[in-house]
Amino acid sequence: MEKLIIKETLRKAKPEITKKKEYKPRKKKDESSEVEEFVMRANEIPNIKVVKQAGSYKIGKSFHIFFETKPNVIHRFFTKLFFGWKWHDQK
Repeated sequence: MEKLIIKETLRKAKPEITKKKEYKPRKKKDESSEVEEFVMRANEIPNIKVVKQAGSYKIGKSFHIFFETKPNVIHRFFTKLFFGWKWHDQK
């Protein structure tokens, strides 16, 4: 009798098996339409203007912060003193 009760409780406790959802691949867009949009928008993009740089602060080994105008002597001195950033003039 005890074995029968245990078997029944174990059978009821088992989770029901659910079907896995089927995978449906997404429809691919036509690549030709994307190319046409890119060509059409090429005329809308304005010309990029190059800004002259006076120099930059070098932080660490490879990070630079560029400036259009050169900071005054006091500003360069205190950034080197407090932050350890070194000023490099644009060549």
